[in-house]
Amino acid sequence: MATKNIVVVGAGFSGVVATRKLAKQLKGTDYQIVLVDKHSFMTYMTELHEVATGRVQPEHVRKDLRTLFKNYSNVKLVTANVDDIDKDQKIVKTSVGEIPYEKLVLATGGTTNTFGTPGVEEYGFTLWSYEEAIRLRKHIEDVIRRGAVELDPAKRAALMSIVVVGSGFTGSELAGELMDQRHSLALSTGVEESEIKIQIIEAAPSILNMLSKRDLADKAEKHFESHGVKISKATSVVEVQEDAAILKDGTAIPTNTLIWTAGVKAKDQGAQWGLDLGPGARFMADEFSRAVGEEDIYVVGDAAAYQDPELADPNNKRAGWTPQTVEGGESAANTAVPNIVYDLTQKGDRKKFKGRYQGYAVSIGARYAVGVLDQIGNMKVGKSGIGLSGFFANMFKHAINVYFYLQIASWYYLGHYLRDEFFNAPDGREPFFGWASRHANVLFTVPLRIVLGLTWITLGGTMAFAGNWVGMILTIIGWLMTFGLFTSIAGFVGIIMAIFITTLTNSDIAMLLFAPASFAVMNGSGRVLGLDYWVMPWLERKFGQSMHGMHSSRYNDYSNK
Repeated sequence: MATKNIVVVGAGFSGVVATRKLAKQLKGTDYQIVLVDKHSFMTYMTELHEVATGRVQPEHVRKDLRTLFKNYSNVKLVTANVDDIDKDQKIVKTSVGEIPYEKLVLATGGTTNTFGTPGVEEYGFTLWSYEEAIRLRKHIEDVIRRGAVELDPAKRAALMSIVVVGSGFTGSELAGELMDQRHSLALSTGVEESEIKIQIIEAAPSILNMLSKRDLADKAEKHFESHGVKISKATSVVEVQEDAAILKDGTAIPTNTLIWTAGVKAKDQGAQWGLDLGPGARFMADEFSRAVGEEDIYVVGDAAAYQDPELADPNNKRAGWTPQTVEGGESAANTAVPNIVYDLTQKGDRKKFKGRYQGYAVSIGARYAVGVLDQIGNMKVGKSGIGLSGFFANMFKHAINVYFYLQIASWYYLGHYLRDEFFNAPDGREPFFGWASRHANVLFTVPLRIVLGLTWITLGGTMAFAGNWVGMILTIIGWLMTFGLFTSIAGFVGIIMAIFITTLTNSDIAMLLFAPASFAVMNGSGRVLGLDYWVMPWLERKFGQSMHGMHSSRYNDYSNK
């Protein structure tokens, strides 16, 4: 049976969702899904601001494609650039060869729209890719370090000033993270935190203009200002110089760090591929998420533009267009997939686009956010949703991210997300002010581990000698703790046994102290002066390879077919 290809170009949010859904629905057929991207990983775009400001490590936003598709044998990964598309021959031309297709899904994403402003590309910074986040991260640390030792007042002021152009999702979230990062930057360089200036420049008369509830934007603005962030509204940057931002009125703001987040557009391939383009050079889509005028090409994600006729407004050219958000991209993917399946197998029904938006949240630093909860599942919440701010909006923001990981069934990366956002956050940059991410030196728990282990051995031996089966379990726990082998598992069992013995055998209440002691040694105590130092990394490596596959910087599964 000959294998036929459905080619998906782009491994962003919508590309990954479309690929997984296609793989599930076409399992057991003669169709395979070929996912092409220039990276061997998916970039978790909505967390790039956290990488740029040092809140999380760069690998936090890298989701390896082999891991995401380990259990999908009908998904073939290709790491390559797409050079051209031959619509007549139905071939995708890539840097590693040609790939024929039956159906093509374009999920090429977006990029920064500088609107041709002079100097942005030469002297400014953008935040729309993994590489840009790494570049900005290094620059921020370097520029503040140089500013701390600069003696010339004018040069020092420019080095210590960070300007964010645009107050949309990206700009506001980045400014919020910079606001939090000042503390660690000041500590590491010996400057006063107040000397590191952060300014938001917005061309509109208000910030966060995508928020339907304007009182939330007001709360966000007050939060910024209360933390020393200057906001300049109804102001536009007309030129970026090496050490200054030039405003429309001629004012020069001294800065060596201008970050442009003021616009989004599709990447430049559209005109080359001969597809109809809409606002922001996005691919025009019809109601079935096909590229307008095409039968075999579907467009999803930030690269797609579809105007819902029910939401269109003749007096507002911007009304009704699908938002360039994760949920907007997923809605398009959820439209394209059943239509492709119907085209190929005649199963199911053709589906028209319908946006499904649970809501959105904008984080302003690690501990504050504003957002709107529009619906829960298919149930609408109020006429215009519920406005959230502060801690609850922050939790809603995390819930949105958790929902995505659940949607793609990636427990591996969900665990990494929770670890990085709550338990490994530096400088208290997590929702609980650092309480959940405090790190102690586990060396200090080694004496406790050994004493606890020897006590379990002694107690267990006495009980085993009396013919009690519990004694055998306690003895095993004791030896494991003493030698530091599988310490976390032994500690967990120790907690259960301490509670069991106390409640069911009428033992002294002091036995309950074994429970918190066992809990204390679970945090890696066996990796210090214990066998877990060698055993656990080996097991993690072997288990990881078995469950999640071997990561690589390049994949080319299709070349083997």
